[in-house]
Amino acid sequence: MKKVMILFGKSDWKKAKPFSNKDYQYSYEYFYDLCQKNGIQMYRASYEWYDYQKHLFKHAWIFKSKGGKWKRVSNIKPDLIYDKTKARLEIYYKKELIRKAFPFINNLIFTQLIDDKLTTSLLFEKWCKKSWVIENKNDLKKFLPKIKTEKAVLKPLLESGGKGIQIMDKGDILKKAIIDCPYLLQEFIDSSYGVPGVSDKSHDLRLVFINDEIIYSYIREPKEGSYLANLSQGGSLKIVPKNKLPKSLNPIINKANKLFATFNPRIYSIDFMFDRKKQPWIVELNSMPGLFFTPAEKPYMLKMYGKLLNVFKKYMR
Repeated sequence: MKKVMILFGKSDWKKAKPFSNKDYQYSYEYFYDLCQKNGIQMYRASYEWYDYQKHLFKHAWIFKSKGGKWKRVSNIKPDLIYDKTKARLEIYYKKELIRKAFPFINNLIFTQLIDDKLTTSLLFEKWCKKSWVIENKNDLKKFLPKIKTEKAVLKPLLESGGKGIQIMDKGDILKKAIIDCPYLLQEFIDSSYGVPGVSDKSHDLRLVFINDEIIYSYIREPKEGSYLANLSQGGSLKIVPKNKLPKSLNPIINKANKLFATFNPRIYSIDFMFDRKKQPWIVELNSMPGLFFTPAEKPYMLKMYGKLLNVFKKYMR
């Protein structure tokens, strides 16, 4: 049986189980069970559990369908690693060392390329708000006059999930902003006019790709009083059928397919917002879209899991 390792971030090996969220746990159990029925044993491990001398993972979790239990195992040499770690320079370096022994999905160059928000703004200049790199309050004072909207946005260069984003009035940002890492300064996108033909509320719209194909898409809406629509920030989620997606996205999708054609396979997402003129703007790209689905999204979960399983099979022939 082939072995695929899902690689994630820091974790305490002494925890009683790998998940604290039962909903996330269910999604992963379903996926692991599906893979096992198709001749692939899935593992789950932190990059911290890798032995760089022996070139193996000292610890890992597996899910046993019979009995429905998670089990600890040791000394694993996978055939393939599916990367789900966060964008950190320290982790990139360690993954490069691991890559010398085991192949990765996604390609690590692709991961670094699209997880960097500044790079995204340069690659998709036509559809991204102009960005200025901010490393201290002096940088912020220098570039803030270039922001034409009443509100300004500060985004950590390498974070995801809405973490660390600061949105505030231009008049307050110099006093209240926290600059504890490199940030990007951008104009605020007023998404309160909704997505054409889909929603009339504040939003962001995510498209999830495997290679050139949109596997599924969904709209996220922030909770009341918030600008952040990420589920981890309290946002809500609704699937959007592909035939409902605004046609104005097609040039951006075509551009992405051409830019990234050299990376195969590639699994990633693009997040959009639409302004009051119904123009789409790229918010960010993400090389590690989640595997979590709610029960109402099960048809899309099955499609995503099936496509991902096929990628694993093809890559390990």
